[in-house]
Amino acid sequence: MPVLFAVIPVYDEPHTLAQCVANVMAVQLPPQWSLKVIVVDDASGIATAAVASELAKLYETTNDQFQLLTHSVNLGKGAALRTGFATALQQACDTDAVITQDGDLEYDPNDYSALLNALGNEPLAAVFGNRWAHTRGGGAWQIFHTTVNRFLTFLSNQITGFDIGDMETGYKLFRAPLLQKILPLLTEDRFGIEPQMTAALARSGAHLREVPIHYTPRNRGDGKKIGPLDGLRALWVIARERVQPNSYSTAAQIQLENKQNNTSADSVQFQDQLPHSQPDGNSLPHFASKTATNMLRKIILQVTGLVLGMALIAWCVWGATKDPAGWQNLRQATSTSLIGLLLCSMGSIIVSGLTFWIAAKPVQTLRVQDQQWINALASMLNYAPVRIGMFVRAAYAIKVDHFRAVELVAWFTSLAFTFVVALAAITAGTVAWIQFGAWTFFPTLIIIAMLGGFSARWCATRSMVQKRAKGLERLITNPTALWWSIALHILDLFFATTPAATASTLKFDI
Repeated sequence: MPVLFAVIPVYDEPHTLAQCVANVMAVQLPPQWSLKVIVVDDASGIATAAVASELAKLYETTNDQFQLLTHSVNLGKGAALRTGFATALQQACDTDAVITQDGDLEYDPNDYSALLNALGNEPLAAVFGNRWAHTRGGGAWQIFHTTVNRFLTFLSNQITGFDIGDMETGYKLFRAPLLQKILPLLTEDRFGIEPQMTAALARSGAHLREVPIHYTPRNRGDGKKIGPLDGLRALWVIARERVQPNSYSTAAQIQLENKQNNTSADSVQFQDQLPHSQPDGNSLPHFASKTATNMLRKIILQVTGLVLGMALIAWCVWGATKDPAGWQNLRQATSTSLIGLLLCSMGSIIVSGLTFWIAAKPVQTLRVQDQQWINALASMLNYAPVRIGMFVRAAYAIKVDHFRAVELVAWFTSLAFTFVVALAAITAGTVAWIQFGAWTFFPTLIIIAMLGGFSARWCATRSMVQKRAKGLERLITNPTALWWSIALHILDLFFATTPAATASTLKFDI
């Protein structure tokens, strides 16, 4: 019978702890599940410590269903959760699960059943409870708290690729193998543990689901401990986790892991799939050979593209020198103008490379360095009379990055669509500037970009699109791919128009 471990971190909750534990102990789980409660007293005051001790005595005859752990000094919610997680994992089997439970009365344990039903059988599965599906209104503090939480969730979604509504939720449910996998990645001691757990799930290839839960918020006067500094810390954690190295970054590893997860999902007993498992003797040489082949392809394509690109640039420069007037204008130009032209061109190439990289994340995880190199080479090759850079880019994506044809088409289609949205936003902003003044430019640009993005996400959920444009819906509905692609296209258009304006002052064509 699988066991659900409820980990309850507590610090100075003398008025709510007993009722919270009683509610958890009385919860009706699905028939196949049993319950164990782990309370971690994070060096609370005398009153809370006394309540915790009474609970330990009360439940000491419940067949090890209750366990009390204590910290000698106050370390924070994150540290208390890590202590509880480690203790639960020492007792857990692969079929067991662990859920976080705050020691107050904001959350209703009767939602455990809904969370468990959404968990499924995958060993790398997690379920978050969404508080905002049932919670509406409230006082000024509650409205402020909700707004800040939604903003942090939005930022977290951008760096994880998840599309959830409540990253800071106190109900996070994990399969034991998944928690075992992410526990070494958790280092935050206080409330920064919430965005860090979410980022760790994304880094570990977790299957994350979300269900509505009931929530009765309290304010600072009632004992709520999270404050403005914790919000700033959450921002820092979100920014920091964005650039942490991802040891599961290659598409081949992620696809292999997903294949293993799908296979094991049909079984009640799970096999150990943690990354420290050693491959057998036959698989390792094959992987090394395949990697060497990919490196050779990268080198050949990049060197060939570089040689052709430099030759084409030299050809363009040679052609420009044949125009005496144009060459004279260039020689008379100020160094500031020429440096500005070069920086804008380089900026455009870098932003374009980031756009291709970010748009591929929902279907393939690519190295940003490789994407920047191939984008720079493709940009050079586009100086040819025929824009062969696009063909080289497609060949590289298929041969080296192992894109399937449908993914490649969806990738280019999503880029084209987000470019159209960006162009429409800039055009509308420019028209508004001309008609009503400069102050209307950015609001109009943002509104049109958001309307285009939300329209795309709505269209991508239609059954006709999902049937006839397989793969495209994954890119358009992914918040990271969609919103960053639009923003980067807008930035790229600014880089493109600036050289044109500069060139017009120098009186020569670019």
